[in-house]
Amino acid sequence: MGALVVGGGGLIGRRLCQELARRETQIIATSRSVADAPNVRGVSWKSVDLATFDGWGDLLKGVSTLYHLAWSSIPSTAVLDPARDVLENVVGTVRMLEAARGVPGLRIVFASSGGSVYGTPEHLPISEDHPTRPISAYGVSKLTVERYIEMYRDLYGVDGMSVRIGNCYGARQHESRGLGAVTLFARAALSGKALQLYGSGEVVRDYVHLDDVVSALIAAGTARRVTGPINVGSGRGHSLKEVIGKLEKKLNRTLEVQHVAPRHFDVSTSTLDIHRASERLGWVPRIDLDLGIDLVLAELRADLELECGSPYSSIATTQNISTGQKAIPEL
Repeated sequence: MGALVVGGGGLIGRRLCQELARRETQIIATSRSVADAPNVRGVSWKSVDLATFDGWGDLLKGVSTLYHLAWSSIPSTAVLDPARDVLENVVGTVRMLEAARGVPGLRIVFASSGGSVYGTPEHLPISEDHPTRPISAYGVSKLTVERYIEMYRDLYGVDGMSVRIGNCYGARQHESRGLGAVTLFARAALSGKALQLYGSGEVVRDYVHLDDVVSALIAAGTARRVTGPINVGSGRGHSLKEVIGKLEKKLNRTLEVQHVAPRHFDVSTSTLDIHRASERLGWVPRIDLDLGIDLVLAELRADLELECGSPYSSIATTQNISTGQKAIPEL
């Protein structure tokens, strides 16, 4: 039996496919454009648009674990067309869940949002029992899919769970999507460009490295009948100004910052309580923000063909991870 990674062409999906392939898992990965899919040995790519695809029955044959990472919007685009966000992401997921009813033993892991589903926090850190009052269309859609997964589990026995991921960052995040402050700031700094800072920089987020997210997803995929939601983050909050300060210290220079207006859909502070992940999945993050920035800078320097000032290129995503140096081949 193999794994299906829906949305394998994104930041998390690519690294997840790479790690699953390293474990010699049979993998099918989907992307809206397979022409842009990375060449990873052991991964078979299929062209799938979540909004319109209706061939789930055939695609799920021989699949034991489905990782649902596909999502067509981000907070800034979902608010511009909420109806489209629902049609493409929520309706598309429900079609997938309908097909999953006919696959006995299928495990589904959904990548939800640990920042947007809770809304303005009543207390910190935010546990999974915190009220869910999203203030963005993106958060409402993510939470709706979570509720559908719970409904299909309760009514039909579909073994699904949601993983609420904090602010994931990694060197391969695309600038065009405007996500990942750590990566965007690091890339701008290395390229000699000004850092675009929304508001005053006091916004606090729970930044979690890509490799830690992948190890959590795999732990969730192998933990049959473990229910969610489960927060996945670092368990610590850092402000945007603090991220910039860490970059300046590592690069030994002052960075140019361009202030832009704050976004109305951003909550001021989000830090996740990750005790449930430890208790139910045996997972804890291994990469703190300082090491994570080192990893991002090293990978970006390699991409930009700059002299590398860090010995790190990546950290293994296995549960038995150590903080020693370990290189992983680039996609």
